[in-house]
Amino acid sequence: MKEEPGPKHHEKELHMEKFTFTVQLDDSVAQPAQPASATAESPDKLDKLFDEISHMNETLRNVATDVSTIKGAMAEMTTTVCAMQGRLDEAEAPLENQSRRHNVRLVGLRESLGTNGTLLECVRKIFSEGLGVEADGMMEIERVHRQLKPMPNPDQPPRQVLIRFLRQSARDKAVNLAKEKRGFQWEGCRMSLFPDMSKEVADKRKAFTAVKRKLRELDVRYSLAFPATLHFKWKGKSVNFTTATAAEKFIADHE
Repeated sequence: MKEEPGPKHHEKELHMEKFTFTVQLDDSVAQPAQPASATAESPDKLDKLFDEISHMNETLRNVATDVSTIKGAMAEMTTTVCAMQGRLDEAEAPLENQSRRHNVRLVGLRESLGTNGTLLECVRKIFSEGLGVEADGMMEIERVHRQLKPMPNPDQPPRQVLIRFLRQSARDKAVNLAKEKRGFQWEGCRMSLFPDMSKEVADKRKAFTAVKRKLRELDVRYSLAFPATLHFKWKGKSVNFTTATAAEKFIADHE
């Protein structure tokens, strides 16, 4: 019986077609096709990217330089402003103390006294009964008020009373009388009277407290001139000191 070639021939062709397809598929995966233009454009893109990065770095360096310059200018401006503020404070201090030249501070008056609008009348009685001087005529008082701060607790010192005389001579007379009495009493209150001045001047004058105590122990008369200059005579020679340290050293060296 004769073989029929049809089916065998057909099977061989299928096998060859499958083999050819497999080889072509492997080749396409192993070596993917690339456009020719992509390879040519890559160096140009890299060069452009490097140029952009270089430009950004240059910009950052310029910004850093500008920031450094601004910081230097700000530091210089701060120094200038501080110097100007110092000069302004120096110029302002005499004006501030000049505006207070008619004022005194009364320390020790109980908070319960001089209330309900009677503080001025209370102060007049303090001067007449406590210091022995009438607060009228040449001693006329312009205005009085307590320190502008909250009411203290009962166990705390009372607020000071600020008194403004119409004339500076009246202020000086009242302060000298209180100094001679070394304080005075009225209605059970132990009180003192001091010139009103700025905190800076008050601190400078306060620094001489120990020196003045020492001079009193040595029975040496002295005066503390405004704003803060200590005058006294030492063995017939007049000496002046603007700092407590210099005065203390002088006394220690010559005692």
